[in-house]
Amino acid sequence: MLAVTIIDVIIFIIAWIIISIPTWIAAKIITPSTANFGRAMLATLVGIIVFVIFELLFSIISPIIGIIMGFIAFIGVYKVIFNTGWIQAFGIAILAVIVTFIIAFILGLLGITLFHLAPFR
Repeated sequence: MLAVTIIDVIIFIIAWIIISIPTWIAAKIITPSTANFGRAMLATLVGIIVFVIFELLFSIISPIIGIIMGFIAFIGVYKVIFNTGWIQAFGIAILAVIVTFIIAFILGLLGITLFHLAPFR
């Protein structure tokens, strides 16, 4: 049986905050007037949910089409939440990935990896 504990909720919230940081940094660079951490957290959460829904719906046609449509929908979420155009929303997504790699690299140099953040069950 699936049981959600307080620890699971805390780990989810911490992970959500952590994965929102690169989006916030990228949005601050590309759209400084509309970017704040709350919007970045909203974009991250809604973006993942929308991506999964679109990916599942379009994977019936083809898994590749599902991934592409999910990505386009994810960019659409950035477009709406950060009140920007498609190109800038795409730029936020790409820059967020780059920022994620930079942060992971720096944390790796310090000896901190994702495996230290939450226990495996």
